[in-house]
Amino acid sequence: MKLEYALDKYITPLIDEYIHGFRPTLLRGRNEDYLFPGMRSGAKGKVSFSGQITKRVLKLTGLRITAHQFRHAAGAIILQEQPGNYELVRQILGHRSLSTTIRCYIWLKNIQAHQIYQKIIRKRLDIEPENDK
Repeated sequence: MKLEYALDKYITPLIDEYIHGFRPTLLRGRNEDYLFPGMRSGAKGKVSFSGQITKRVLKLTGLRITAHQFRHAAGAIILQEQPGNYELVRQILGHRSLSTTIRCYIWLKNIQAHQIYQKIIRKRLDIEPENDK
C-alpha cells in the first residue's frame, strides 16, 4: 500500500538538507529516484536500513529500538491521545485490515481501563489524583 502524507514545514528543511547534502554521495554518480539508495542499483534494503536505524538510535540514546518498534510506538501514541481510534492507526500505519490493527493494539485497552478504574477509586476515596491523563 502506497502511503503519502503532507509534511509539516519543520520537516521539509531536514529532508532538503539530506537530499542535497548527503544523498548525492549515497547515489555514487547514479541517477535514481530512491530517497535512500542502496550500495548498488535500487533502494536500500529494508533489513539493512532497519539495522542502520537501530544502530544509530542506540548510539545517540542508548535505547535499542527497531524501525518496526517505531511503528508500534506511533500506534500507541495515537491511541493514548484518542482511545479506541483504531481506524486512524490503521490509516497511518497502512494496515489493510482494521482487525490487524485492533489485534496489535488491543492490549492498550487493558492499561486504559486500569487507569480509568484507578481514577474512579481515588475519587471515591477522596485521594489526591496522580499525574494521570
